[in-house]
Amino acid sequence: MAFPLIQTARTLAFSTAIFGLSLSLAAQQQTDDATNATVRIEIRIENRKLVGDQVIRLTQGQRVEIVWITDEAVELHMHGYDIRVEISPDGPATMTFTAHATGRFPVTSHGFGDEHGHGHVTLAYIEIHPIK
Repeated sequence: MAFPLIQTARTLAFSTAIFGLSLSLAAQQQTDDATNATVRIEIRIENRKLVGDQVIRLTQGQRVEIVWITDEAVELHMHGYDIRVEISPDGPATMTFTAHATGRFPVTSHGFGDEHGHGHVTLAYIEIHPIK
């Protein structure tokens, strides 16, 4: 009588392992799908200030495209990732990166208009949160 009980226990353990594995793979696939898509964010600067929320929240692993639009020429610097972009009223400029490092990263201006490199002001923060 012990044999059928052992066989049932093995079958149950095997089924649980396979079912748990398939759930784990499904959850991983959802995470991969969520982080593989490019997140496009459009941000406008008017009168040397950000229009809207000053904190941009992202998830680690996301591919990010931030499109900057301004009413005055300025160089922007995303600290931590060391990304710089010059933007002008003539057209948008884009910062593209993969959010690999987590944390809170300031985006500062490095001179509006003819102030080239002077007048560092924090315009926004980009928060990159770990995958849960």
